[in-house]
Amino acid sequence: MQLQSHEIKLERLHHCTFEQALTLKNRGFEGYYTNMTVTLEQLLASFSDFSIRPELSVVAYIGDQPVGFVFLAFKTVNGVKMAWNGGTGVFPEYRGQGIARAMMGEVRRILVNETADRSFLEVVTKNTYAVSAYEKGGFRIVDRLIGLSSSEPSGYPFSGFLIPVEMERTYGKCSDAASIPFYRDLAAWECQWHNIPEGECLKLTDSSNQVIAYALFQCKRSADGAISSINLYQCEADPKREDKPLLFRILLQQLFGQFDGAYPKQAVNLSMSNPELIEMLEEAGFTSQYEQYLMMWERELG
Repeated sequence: MQLQSHEIKLERLHHCTFEQALTLKNRGFEGYYTNMTVTLEQLLASFSDFSIRPELSVVAYIGDQPVGFVFLAFKTVNGVKMAWNGGTGVFPEYRGQGIARAMMGEVRRILVNETADRSFLEVVTKNTYAVSAYEKGGFRIVDRLIGLSSSEPSGYPFSGFLIPVEMERTYGKCSDAASIPFYRDLAAWECQWHNIPEGECLKLTDSSNQVIAYALFQCKRSADGAISSINLYQCEADPKREDKPLLFRILLQQLFGQFDGAYPKQAVNLSMSNPELIEMLEEAGFTSQYEQYLMMWERELG
């Protein structure tokens, strides 16, 4: 049964206690496709890591009880004011009653009032109800994403591979990717260069020192210096190149083939517009964990 608009009260997250915010997150994602339960420490860390703004994030109340939320992040990058929906959740007993739709209407008003240029979100492809709610809120699908993982040694095709002599590899900060002409700026929030503070950028250049491919990743090490995990966030090649499969293999070899071992490896929200890349990861034993849509809202000009 749909609730009447006057029965849903919309407030801001900063009016809630820490405990209420934690309950909102965990109960709002209860029964989701994967276990999304977090601790208070993890929740607060995510607010800091992803620029969540409690004073702009939306909470839905029925009476005096908070029963739904939308966490919103804002950040200005290279003069573009960007926002991100860092999670939309409604308590199970209140789902299907129009609460998500009401919150998304409020989100749209906030985006306009804050003069955001664009806003991103990721949603599981199977969640057709949520996709519909986001579309009604002005968002559109701009890409399909996949998450893959493996904890086994990769082996072929990432080992025993020689880099052509005319190509050079360079490691640097993720911010180095911002100036690459074919940098993928339509990417999941956590995969954009400015949201990977401890990450690295691996660039491949040709004989004229032009960047022809790059990867954004994060390599974590244990106290003894051994690799404990590697996360791959972006892996892209110049779309004008006819040797994209070769470039992908070189990047993957550098990331996973040199120090191959039984540690967790993840490809996080990779764009499915590069099927050759996905196939290479699957050949190496990576398995699909989820598929999501990347959706975007853009400010109307005029």
